[in-house]
Amino acid sequence: LMIARLLHLKVMIMPELAVIAVFLWHFLLLGPATIIAAIAILVGRRRKAKPPASDATTLEGAAIAASIEMPMVSQAGFSRRDFLTRAVIALPPLAVVGLTGQSKWTEDDLIRRDMDVLVPNLPPALEGMTIAHVTDPHLGSFITDAKVKKIIEMTNAMDADVVLQTGDLINSNLADMPDCIDILRLLLGRHGVYSIQGNHDCFQVRDTFTADMKKAGVNLLVDEAADLTINGRRIRLIGLPWVGYEDGFMQWRTSELLGKTQSTDAFNILLAHHPHAFDTAAAAGIPLTLSGHTHGGQVALTRNIGVGPIMYRYWSGIYRKPKSTCVVSNGTGNWFPLRINVPCEVLKLTLRRA
Repeated sequence: LMIARLLHLKVMIMPELAVIAVFLWHFLLLGPATIIAAIAILVGRRRKAKPPASDATTLEGAAIAASIEMPMVSQAGFSRRDFLTRAVIALPPLAVVGLTGQSKWTEDDLIRRDMDVLVPNLPPALEGMTIAHVTDPHLGSFITDAKVKKIIEMTNAMDADVVLQTGDLINSNLADMPDCIDILRLLLGRHGVYSIQGNHDCFQVRDTFTADMKKAGVNLLVDEAADLTINGRRIRLIGLPWVGYEDGFMQWRTSELLGKTQSTDAFNILLAHHPHAFDTAAAAGIPLTLSGHTHGGQVALTRNIGVGPIMYRYWSGIYRKPKSTCVVSNGTGNWFPLRINVPCEVLKLTLRRA
């Protein structure tokens, strides 16, 4: 994958199953396997270093020596300790095989989630306005043509007023840009389709990604705003560019952007790939922020126990502050080939007055 990224290659260097297994091993199982191996080595050394207890008689000593050299053997031909050791050693590779199968089995899974979103100070004319929120397809890795087709069909079936895409269109390679542009052209919103940058869109050359999107006529908002009118009411869409992970800088750049684009006579919606921009947006009085990036954490036991809440303040669903609401989508694709209790999704948001 790294070679493909450096050479701007679109074709995977390794078979897909091998790539999935490598990702799962390095990102999920290598740590636990290393800990298990270290514990086994320490226990083994401790047992070897422990001297035998002094014996009352030569006969007893000989019996102990014999027991050390020839451990109790089960009918299967090896000791219980041997069995447990081999079972522990076999567990990580068996987990890789099982999780790889799980990943392939669920790779095309995609759900539609309909949400009523309570928005403070929503203009009466926008009561019932619908948004198809699509984000993080990560085209180029761990997504099939069948799933791309599902994303398009599911989004268009919503017949939404507007389609808003909040970043990570491609996984890394600019070679996937033509497919990315084709998909955006196939999405249908009565008042248009608008998109912003995500961090994966900027992995190779940010300016090339932006220029190609603009040249193709895609409504990509990079540090800028666009206006549309629904039911006679002006709406301003504000697109935050990818500004990195550092929280303080993100808040400063968000504040700077809102300072030059926020409108007092329009309903403002901020599109921000990273959901932590919500803090500054809420402080500035932006009534609605849409985000992606988190994938909901991809692996979770419950909504509040998993990778998402460990890594992010806002990771999946609807979050509210006194004058502002944020919606974070789990996304439609993956950079990491496994989801547990955090399904890929397309959101249909219906705005309601709080």
